[in-house]
Amino acid sequence: GVSGRTGVAVWNSGILLTRLLDELANSNPSIFANKTILELGCGTALASIASAKLGASSVVATDANTEVLALARRNIERNLSNNNNNNNVATDARTAVLQWGLMDASEYENVADVIIGSDLTYNSGSWVALSETMATVLKPGGIVIYLSLGHSGFNVGGEMGGFLSVVGNMGLQLLTKDSVEWKDNGIGGRSAEELVGSVITSEERDVIDSNGGVRVVFLGKKKTAVAVRKGYSQNTAEKAALKYGVQ
Repeated sequence: GVSGRTGVAVWNSGILLTRLLDELANSNPSIFANKTILELGCGTALASIASAKLGASSVVATDANTEVLALARRNIERNLSNNNNNNNVATDARTAVLQWGLMDASEYENVADVIIGSDLTYNSGSWVALSETMATVLKPGGIVIYLSLGHSGFNVGGEMGGFLSVVGNMGLQLLTKDSVEWKDNGIGGRSAEELVGSVITSEERDVIDSNGGVRVVFLGKKKTAVAVRKGYSQNTAEKAALKYGVQ
């Protein structure tokens, strides 16, 4: 069996994220064209596989669990191996180990045009490491597409509010349909609420609302994020060097 069972199931949040990606691509077929997509906490890699089929040039499905990644790799191979002659399918789709946090994420600095993920914020203890990872991996001008579902007795509003406050301190900002990055990335004229609402049926909405709701956010880098985060990275590196006795 695989340790960490959350990574071997297809969760409802992952299905909704995949629908959202498809909706964005249907509205603007070039939205993922020639872009590098990186999925955080990929699990089965459903959203990564969808991204590869929606025009991305490169897709990286990441997770901290190597057993989960082995399953994700098999899923990618099975679903994309027969599409080598399709120009709309990413020719570079792979998995990679990525432990959240500044030190490990620095290996992927400014790699992703688009970061995708779902249901990653249920544990508040991971918010700082997740925010550091997003801020480090995302290219300037790029976007994060993140979706979270509530659970019985647990409302998504409080979870997302807390996470966004941490994200803001790490150099990322919440985007709206009036944001420059929103327009530059071809997201379209609908708000985040309208977009997620378009991929949910009325029956699903009733169930979702009774179990804590759903929220999708689009994030981008603040204009000062590069300079601020580089200073933070250097400080973290110095502390790590002192801890391990590195001169």
